[in-house]
Amino acid sequence: MPEFAEKPRFSEVPSSAARRGLVLNSGQAPDLILPHDATAESSVLAAMITSEDVLHDCMIDLKKEDFYLERNRIVFEALETLSGKGYPTDPISIVSHLRSQGTLERAGGASYVNDLANQLFSLVSWRHHAELVKRDSLLRSMMVAAANITALAADAPEDPKEVVDAAEELLFKATEGDVGNATISVGDAMVALYNEIQFRREAGGQLLGITTGYERLDETLMGLRGGQLIVVGARPAVGKTSFALNLAVEAANPDKPDAQASVLIFSLEMSSLEIAQRLLSSASNVSHSSIAKGQISTSEWPVITSASQHLSRLDIAIDDTPGTTVTEIRAKARRHFHGKDRGLVIVDYLQLLSSGKRYSDNRANEVAEMSRGLKIMAKDLDVPVIALSQLNRQSANATPRRPQLYDLRESGAIEQDADVVILMDKSNSPEEAERPDRPDKNMTDFIVAKNRSGPTNIITMGFLDRITKFFEIDHRHDE
Repeated sequence: MPEFAEKPRFSEVPSSAARRGLVLNSGQAPDLILPHDATAESSVLAAMITSEDVLHDCMIDLKKEDFYLERNRIVFEALETLSGKGYPTDPISIVSHLRSQGTLERAGGASYVNDLANQLFSLVSWRHHAELVKRDSLLRSMMVAAANITALAADAPEDPKEVVDAAEELLFKATEGDVGNATISVGDAMVALYNEIQFRREAGGQLLGITTGYERLDETLMGLRGGQLIVVGARPAVGKTSFALNLAVEAANPDKPDAQASVLIFSLEMSSLEIAQRLLSSASNVSHSSIAKGQISTSEWPVITSASQHLSRLDIAIDDTPGTTVTEIRAKARRHFHGKDRGLVIVDYLQLLSSGKRYSDNRANEVAEMSRGLKIMAKDLDVPVIALSQLNRQSANATPRRPQLYDLRESGAIEQDADVVILMDKSNSPEEAERPDRPDKNMTDFIVAKNRSGPTNIITMGFLDRITKFFEIDHRHDE
């Protein structure tokens, strides 16, 4: 928030002009001043001087930049300093402090401080007045940001994405302080937890999250729940996109209305047409290559038609915009899920996202920022977010091994941000599959390497490559 020069008090400006935020300048064109309410500002300061409880509440909800008039910013800062040091905040102490700092005259002098202390009715509506101060501060920040965005657009570089990115950052900075009190007492948390346990008990053990369609995976994860960031990591050609699409179809299954979700897929690698081909192959059991080549037999056409109609009824949307940023994903997801009970976001894949910024140091910092952004989005929108991630490639001479958390490519922060990390592992050759420490041929191990709310596990599934579909098998082995 920039420092603003002192403006006239409301008493010095015609009331109608003050309400409009205008000050007439010697009969010439009006000069626009930013929104503020001098009376509300002084009332809040008066209440802070009068009541120690109000003082502490305002220290949490307000900061000096929220006050438009310089004298009020100085008095607030003095109260903040004195309170922080455990000193009295009476008028005499405030005046003494301001005098020692050489700011007494800029703060309106001793008379202004004493006038504040004599506003005995300030305690009546101080909370409402504090909200007015906060509101005007936010409006000023947005106006300043808007002016800067206008200047950026007028002097735009060749790539408009740079302007969009800078505008996003300006708006974020303008509104990042507009947050409420999100604390909750442990007593209230216990009541909420008790109600949740009771609800689960009455549900008869049914999953409260979105089902994956795979029984053992659901048992381990207890479903996909709002606020979770689920990272699915695999090396190329292991089938992470196919797995994500299998999850999407199951989540949008209309046969499970109590657990049905709206699915939004951000595909940064494949086009929407390629995604549709894979979905159709899995739903129809017609090979992916036949659909891609258009080599459909007469007997397969009815099956293709039926599967197409079924998929068309699913609430699944695909966005294949290249170079998408987390900010764009969040905005699109918020709009898409508006008015819907459940949602699921799938990002394919994390390393192809754009941060919208230029990092000169290393890619890891950029990926870390994006994974953190996805986690924040999951929590804000209360939806599970599945982010596919590449694993570091093994060297050609390295002995194939089971992937570990540290194999997540380009950022250890992915492991930190994720609530669940699933690592997919399969053998690349028949010879490798013969080894006792490697998955069997045509089998894929789903390694739940991190599960913030439950156990880790290894779940083996089969994979039908021709229709890009995973299926559960009977035998089990747990870690």
